[in-house]
Amino acid sequence: MPEPVVLRPTIDRPWLERAAAADPIAHALALWDLDHYPDRIRFVSAVRGEETVGYLLVWLGHPTIPIAHWFGPSADAPGLAEGLPPRPLVAIAPEEVSLDIARARGPVTRHGLLLYVVERGVARAVAGPSEGVRRLTRVDRPALVALASRRGDLVVSEYSHIDPEQEAIWGSFEGGRLRAVARAVVRLPNLWLLGGVYVDPSARGKGLGVAVVGAALEAGVREGATVALYVRADRAAARSVYERAGFQLRGQRVWLDAGAGLEP
Repeated sequence: MPEPVVLRPTIDRPWLERAAAADPIAHALALWDLDHYPDRIRFVSAVRGEETVGYLLVWLGHPTIPIAHWFGPSADAPGLAEGLPPRPLVAIAPEEVSLDIARARGPVTRHGLLLYVVERGVARAVAGPSEGVRRLTRVDRPALVALASRRGDLVVSEYSHIDPEQEAIWGSFEGGRLRAVARAVVRLPNLWLLGGVYVDPSARGKGLGVAVVGAALEAGVREGATVALYVRADRAAARSVYERAGFQLRGQRVWLDAGAGLEP
């Protein structure tokens, strides 16, 4: 009879590094946050004997809502689901564990997320306006905070607490105002993960989101990194842009909103 799975409020760093060597994209966020934001995260590991079989990475950096990233096989889902924070929360997880999460913390609202990847040397130019697009610095922080204050959703709200001097953020300006942003949320030596793409609603439809993503992608390629991002499965226009830039579909996860009222 197999040993039972127990939950531990920690992560085995050597195990995580071995897992990341086998599947870099899956575990990049855990490694990056462990080194750069240890005070904004917590881990819950599912352990059988002395072997880690899955874990939750819980991001506490959002002002009000914990965001749990789930890694591990569905066979261990019932136990790991009990390690999730209480409602309200967001869980980003494999499709096969969505029912377990719904039973533990439901009801939930679901969005499909697709993983797109550009391998080193594969990127092509992204069609979008380049004028007014640049990497932000600390002098741009007031503009970044102003952009974040105009909308209360998850993507943009975190920019209120980010120092552009310490993070890699690209912005698109129009009429002297910051209108669109994208961020390299992970910058490992051989792997970048993009996120935080946001365009002011009053400036949408002008290609500004494409421009900031393109600038971030080009920077990652120059560093010799594979570049990855997640996009909602129902965002056909964005997917088309990413595919033209060289991004290829590599996987899928789900975004489960358990009472948080947030969208990816």
